Amino acid sequence: MTERVLALQPLTAEQRAQLEQTGAEIVTAADWENQAPITAIFGWDHEVGPAALMAPNNQVKWIQTVSAGIDYLPLDWIKAHNVQVTNASGVYSPSIAESTIGYLLYFIRGFNEAVKNQAGHFWQQPERNDLGLLASQKVVIYGTGSIGQAIAKLLNGFGNQPYGVNRSGHPVDGFKDTVSLADDHTLLKDADAVINAMPATSATVHYFDDAFFKQLDGLNVFINVGRGKSVDQQALMNALLYQNVLHAALDVFEEEPLDKNSRLWDYPNVLITPHQTGFAKENTKPVLDIFKKNLTSWVADGSLPVNLTDVALGY
Repeated sequence: MTERVLALQPLTAEQRAQLEQTGAEIVTAADWENQAPITAIFGWDHEVGPAALMAPNNQVKWIQTVSAGIDYLPLDWIKAHNVQVTNASGVYSPSIAESTIGYLLYFIRGFNEAVKNQAGHFWQQPERNDLGLLASQKVVIYGTGSIGQAIAKLLNGFGNQPYGVNRSGHPVDGFKDTVSLADDHTLLKDADAVINAMPATSATVHYFDDAFFKQLDGLNVFINVGRGKSVDQQALMNALLYQNVLHAALDVFEEEPLDKNSRLWDYPNVLITPHQTGFAKENTKPVLDIFKKNLTSWVADGSLPVNLTDVALGY
């Protein structure tokens, strides 16, 4: 039987032709309902995706996402119906890592104050001792997977050896030391920056809550480039108000887009970006490369060699 892939990610004619060289048939969102059963999905759409996945006449056994996260998929249904999911883990790590370094430098080197002063045409030099070097900061990264490792690699280039937090505390290259989630408190007392790069799982929802932030005493920078639901936004706002956290850079939020009436927009010590840290024109080719490798193998023998996720774990 010919594998029929519903492409919910835009493809050029050339890209589609390359994919069909594997022997699979590529179907668009405009005509999937009028043809033979779909067996795989590339990309996702919150309306078309579930409709195609759950249509009685379809036989979807595999979803290839264009994202690293898979938490937006109907994972319970997917698990119950033995659908395999591969993701684009690793593709976006370099761009997210570069953005994270930008966030750190923005606050550590005082660019945040310079931007505010420029808006008022106000020349005001900071005190020399108010600025630091990235090399001397104690940085704690939650999540030591592809994104965390990419951040650590760039920090190493600045002469900084960050600390890592993961589920078990297993060692990871690029980190000075790693601890388990259960022991993360041992790193926080004198931390200068905390970066969330954890995936979205049941264990990470609101991990950064009131109790977490109350452990901090004037943390210079809190950064979230992981998942929005990992952070209790009200708890973070309280921490910023009471100076448990002095500055925050946020790319992801509990609800997106961030509500126009959210008070976070007006916090002078917060930098908000609209879930853009993974964006880079260079990402298109590696996403397609992952998909093509998996599709070639899928057509040949049903295997998925690249980035097969554990749906039960959520990543």
